[in-house]
Amino acid sequence: MSLTRSKLTLSLRAACLLAAVLLTGCAVEPAETAPIALSVKALTGTCGGNAGANPFTEIGSYELVVHDSDGTQLRRLPASKSGSALTIADVPAGSGLTISLLGKVGSASKWFARRSGQKIVKNTTTTFDMTMMSVESFTCVAPSAGQIVNVLFPAVTPLAGGKVLITGGFTTAKTTGDKIELSGPSDMAWIFDPNSGELREPKDNARLAKPRAAHSAIFLPKSNRVLIVGGAEKMTVDTKAGGPPTWRVSDGVGITYEVFDIATETFVAPDAKSLNFAVKRAFPNLMPLSDDYVVSLGGGLWPAKSTSDKTTYMHSNLYDPTDGDQGAFVKVGAALPLNTVRSGASIAFLGTTNDGGSKYLIWGGDSEGIHAEVFAESAMAGDGIFDAGFKVEGDITSIKGGLYFATLTPIGSGKNADGDAVVRFLSVGGARHDGSNWAAPRKEDAYILEVNEAKKRIKTTRVGGLDAGIYLHAANRTDDGHVLISGGFSDWNKPATFTMKVFDIAAGTFSTPTGSDAFIRRGGHGSLTLNNDCVFGFGGVTTFKDLEGAAQQAPSDVYCPGHLLP
Repeated sequence: MSLTRSKLTLSLRAACLLAAVLLTGCAVEPAETAPIALSVKALTGTCGGNAGANPFTEIGSYELVVHDSDGTQLRRLPASKSGSALTIADVPAGSGLTISLLGKVGSASKWFARRSGQKIVKNTTTTFDMTMMSVESFTCVAPSAGQIVNVLFPAVTPLAGGKVLITGGFTTAKTTGDKIELSGPSDMAWIFDPNSGELREPKDNARLAKPRAAHSAIFLPKSNRVLIVGGAEKMTVDTKAGGPPTWRVSDGVGITYEVFDIATETFVAPDAKSLNFAVKRAFPNLMPLSDDYVVSLGGGLWPAKSTSDKTTYMHSNLYDPTDGDQGAFVKVGAALPLNTVRSGASIAFLGTTNDGGSKYLIWGGDSEGIHAEVFAESAMAGDGIFDAGFKVEGDITSIKGGLYFATLTPIGSGKNADGDAVVRFLSVGGARHDGSNWAAPRKEDAYILEVNEAKKRIKTTRVGGLDAGIYLHAANRTDDGHVLISGGFSDWNKPATFTMKVFDIAAGTFSTPTGSDAFIRRGGHGSLTLNNDCVFGFGGVTTFKDLEGAAQQAPSDVYCPGHLLP
């Protein structure tokens, strides 16, 4: 990947000035407009496909599209290219605007950039950065200096302003007989800014206080910090018996959490006393509460067997942001008990309480028959209740065993067939455990969930078209109408038989997106939706044995699906 820069000053010849009077079909001219000046760059290295393409030599014309905060299109502003300059004008003024810049090759939009939540002030030139990325192909993201060693189970965390923090992951695998041991957790950290296209290390090459993989991290907006929780120093893959990579409590990272201070770009380890109140967890679930409080739950052994482990992981831990300079996990009397031990569970925002607190759906990660429970935040800071009284019914119950390592994505709310208010989620993939044995991922494990809070029911309806079972994959909501499924394994140590799927929320169907065949097949990667609505992926392996031998550079790329084009 290389960055190409072009200065684009946007101004516009007035058009449709008489639309309101003549009703000629043109959009009504907004009363208040302003020019904007963009510093435009481009990620020019594409992974598979047109390697090294430079949009500023390919693009023949541009189009700027402006939407308001409700998603209503305000203006499409076409412009012809003149050398490296682009002139347009009269961008609608306002707040919460989404600005999309399309680069056209012929009549087709082949390059894409977007900034959301922008404020355009009337009669004032507004300036900001935008980075163009290839549409329906994979744009490589390489560091400005150094080389990224490939990792398995890193954490990628969204920060303010669209930036992304990348931490940790396993770097090494060793095969002994029927076992593959994953080890060599990384202490690496990178910051990716999709607005500028830059991928760099933190200041002074800051590193994690403790190397870790299979951890979780969450941005704390009020204190401008990232809380990093759990992880393991090693895991074991049993290639004969099958099942996901396993770990023991002794394999967990001793420094069970740490904090990344974004302002100083430093990692801060807690004092020894605070470690007493945060147990070792792998793939923990983190629930953000009001005022930067966080509940850490799940992440126990899968499946839990011993009584002591069941007791330990039946409880969650509480992070108090007001305790000390960096906040700390604190002793909680009731220990926020769950209703079952969870590991490899998924979590998603469900709604708000009458007091303005948050509610979350906790899904899977259990072999005891409690598929789901709901957490409701209370009016008391850092407190709430787990409710397992929701009856799960429908198609998911036709297959024996609890579901582990599925993805859970909110896809909207509305009314069900009976007129009841429901919140809908998409559950994709996962592996089953019946209390005694593991079953490999099945293509049947893809469902629409309808959560009916009034009647405390969760209806599950199977969605066909997944083609193959997957786990340790990623699912990202890209816009109001689509979820992008990427990577994963279709068996315990074999890559998914497809690279990507797009779920159309309105149609309720899966399809294969254009250009997805160039995706580097991998599972256990980190992935999230960027502030430009494209999907960023980092790390991952085709098989766990990929980490044997010499270190390789991590796959690091961005995919912009065609459905993002306005």
